[in-house]
Amino acid sequence: MTVSVAGSKVSGPNQRAEFYQEMVRHVRAMPGIQSAGLINHLPLAGDTWGWPFWIEGEPLPAPGEGPDAIYRVVIPGYFQTMGIPLMSGRDVNETDTKNSGGVLVINERLADRYWPGQDPIGKRISLENPQKGASWLSIVGVVRNSKQEEWAARPEGEVFLPYLQNHYYMESSNAFSYMTLVARTTGDAAQLAPSIESQVWAVDPSVTISEIQTMDQVVAKATAEPRFNLLLLGAFASIALVLAAVGIYGVTSYSVHRRTHEIGIRMALGAGRADVRRLILRQAMTLALVGAGAGLGGAVGLARLMRGILYGVEPTDAGTYIVVTVVLCGVALASAYIPARRATRSDPIAALRCE
Repeated sequence: MTVSVAGSKVSGPNQRAEFYQEMVRHVRAMPGIQSAGLINHLPLAGDTWGWPFWIEGEPLPAPGEGPDAIYRVVIPGYFQTMGIPLMSGRDVNETDTKNSGGVLVINERLADRYWPGQDPIGKRISLENPQKGASWLSIVGVVRNSKQEEWAARPEGEVFLPYLQNHYYMESSNAFSYMTLVARTTGDAAQLAPSIESQVWAVDPSVTISEIQTMDQVVAKATAEPRFNLLLLGAFASIALVLAAVGIYGVTSYSVHRRTHEIGIRMALGAGRADVRRLILRQAMTLALVGAGAGLGGAVGLARLMRGILYGVEPTDAGTYIVVTVVLCGVALASAYIPARRATRSDPIAALRCE
């Protein structure tokens, strides 16, 4: 849920810092709450801030050409609550205040991009231009990449600052007049939402609460467009599969039917029914398999264009290709067998007269 202190009794920089800390303590003490934390912008909520930074010891880049990262501010407990693993170093903690050295946590993407093959712990960056008197922040931890604006998009570099230290650096900013409270529950999160609201208002009834939702709902909103696209694509693909099956059946059965005269001649010359059926099925399946091979080659190439809207499945998913190939080859087999069986059961003299 988003908790806003704008226009409340705790809207001042010092008051809101105390309020956020007290609010989290109240929520953590609730029955059914495993952990709780705060962040300025929830991932997948559609709001990110890009922020330039400077790396200590690196040449100063030209204006507008330096690196930047997604800027996050957290209160201890956020990563644990969201289930974001710490890959190395430590999390931000309660001792990271304005009276201690500036620290921050980064994600794997940022670490791999600017310190490839190195341990970024202890490296220092600044969110202020060094030429104007930088405050250097030490990297104390690296966390796993998490989803950001788009579910299927590649994650960008992120920096996570302790709220109390960030508050010290940006006292005059109203950017943190609202924060997102996250809580991990032991049961149904939606049922605990009213109780969490009550705890927030117990600390200060003048604050505003909005956007109350579970993470399942957040993910559902973030994936709504690609899910609709895939549903639409799936519907068209199903129609295409049916049309392909109908087309294969019609063409193959017509081709076999046209050979009724040939079948009559073969049987009149002594060919057995089983031999004729095997011949027709072998020829029909050879064509079907050649077509399936060509289709699979085209599908593998074109499916890579869909990589951006796929999640949990690769463009070269073997199961999908196997099912579609088996279905179409099965249709080809049936479309050849049924008319061949009918033709071989008839009198050879009648077959010879069919044309």
